[in-house]
Amino acid sequence: MREASLKARPRRGSGSPGPILADVSRRLCARFGRPNRCGHEGDPVRNLILTILSQNTTDANRDRAFASLMRRFPRISLLASADPAAVEEAIRVGGLAKAKTKSILSALSRLKRERGKYTLDFLQGDPLPEARAYLTSLPGVGMKTANVLLLFSFGKEAFPVDTHILRVAKRLRLVPAAADLSRAALILEPHVPAGEHVPLHLNMIRLGREICRPRNPLHAKCPLLPVCPEGIQAAKSISR
Repeated sequence: MREASLKARPRRGSGSPGPILADVSRRLCARFGRPNRCGHEGDPVRNLILTILSQNTTDANRDRAFASLMRRFPRISLLASADPAAVEEAIRVGGLAKAKTKSILSALSRLKRERGKYTLDFLQGDPLPEARAYLTSLPGVGMKTANVLLLFSFGKEAFPVDTHILRVAKRLRLVPAAADLSRAALILEPHVPAGEHVPLHLNMIRLGREICRPRNPLHAKCPLLPVCPEGIQAAKSISR
């Protein structure tokens, strides 16, 4: 699907997300600080593997699976030629081992076939849409995985949206209630202020984990309460 066809406007009456996201980033940085890195690998191919391993699991299990895989296959060339059963065993702690093994080995095989080596460095000079289109054409790589690589390995102004960010964005009325991860990313990304992609991404995840929880969100402790329609509504209900 073409990116243009996925773009959508925020819910009617919500206004442009641009000024709101700038305010959100300021408020979150005031509460949590201004993070500039996360636990991702700098090398794009290793980061691709790590991010595939992160799908549908916790950060702790992702890191255990990646560490186990790198101990077993310390070079990418060894991993690429490995028996799939051995790769599955190495990453089992991360869950979905069979599917993730297939995605990792298929992606490495394609890179070798097309580029002659295991590299994604050629994406550095590509415009963001083209780089993202290539990554999402790889097996097992969706919008979120691609955007993580583009942001943390290439420094491009992509905006990865995970379940925590999606929940926060919906409660702020920045994306439609029916938006999925990919649609939300394409709605929000053009409106993230320059230089704010990393801190906003990491701080929105932290907010979603610690305060803006799926159930029983801690509205009274939320730094975004003054600008959150759902939080304001909840506060009014409590005061009645």
